[in-house]
Amino acid sequence: MFNLRTLFTREAIVRQLKQLPVLKTPVMDVIFTDRQQKTSPIVGIEDILSVVRALPVVRRDSASIPATSQTRNYQFIEPLPVNAHVFATAADLNNLQVLDPAGKDMWAREKNDFLRRACRMTTEGIAAVSLSGTITWPCQLQTGGFENYTITYGTPLSVVPTTLWSAAGVKVADVFDLFQTMEEALQDEGYGSTVEIWAGKTAYNLLFKIAEAVTSTAKIRVEITDQGINIGGYLVKRRSERYRNPQTGVMTPTIADKEIKMIAMDAGHKLIYCALDDLDANLQPLPFFSKPIKSEDPSGWKIVGESKPLPVTNPKGICGATVSN
Repeated sequence: MFNLRTLFTREAIVRQLKQLPVLKTPVMDVIFTDRQQKTSPIVGIEDILSVVRALPVVRRDSASIPATSQTRNYQFIEPLPVNAHVFATAADLNNLQVLDPAGKDMWAREKNDFLRRACRMTTEGIAAVSLSGTITWPCQLQTGGFENYTITYGTPLSVVPTTLWSAAGVKVADVFDLFQTMEEALQDEGYGSTVEIWAGKTAYNLLFKIAEAVTSTAKIRVEITDQGINIGGYLVKRRSERYRNPQTGVMTPTIADKEIKMIAMDAGHKLIYCALDDLDANLQPLPFFSKPIKSEDPSGWKIVGESKPLPVTNPKGICGATVSN
């Protein structure tokens, strides 16, 4: 019998992943484009939450000054892994023996595709949750129960609209004023040179109606496109995606229905991949790794896929507003 491990070498996994289609995950693709690999199983919270602001200059003969006002009180985050498997029975492997090398490679690629999708969608869900300033995600125990995996970054900024978008007589000027106020709140924290504005389902529908009612003589430019709704230079995008809670099965929208979020792209949001707790992966911080493990009862191979992602959100770079009652 051929050695199944030859289909899951590091080189084979890299080749197979390159042949697979790119997965679309909006939160990761837009907000967490800064991907880092850390050769450690822990992350120092001071290192990821340090805030950079404008500093005073010093005299030419003076000593340097601290770049951050944070105290030297180190705390550490211990990211937990995403670890899933699919099972290949002895019968499956018996059938696999009749395939040529290309067929065997395609079989392994399909297994890796399934596992990388599971890891990716889990990471996307955790990333979406992190926009609240706190990651709370189910952690499955060996006994079959669950406990909460929780990481707290802080409370995002918030603004209360002077006029709700659901109110009678709301004007596009009220919408523009809200965006300006949110942008100023971010700028007061040292961020906001570039922002993403995301709207939940209800908020976007209300904004659509406001934009539709605008006449061509409006002083504020209003444009409805397939990319979103442009209000005086602020492009609002509809976020209709939802993620599934693996414990309860409840589907939750990435952005709450009546809410908008303005996210500063210069606030240091990042996605860190930490070192895997796996000797076959050489304890390296790989975004995705898989390997087969032989099983005696039932007879077959368990193919395990794993990742250890940590979406890091700067809460001072996110501002939210509820625009409807």
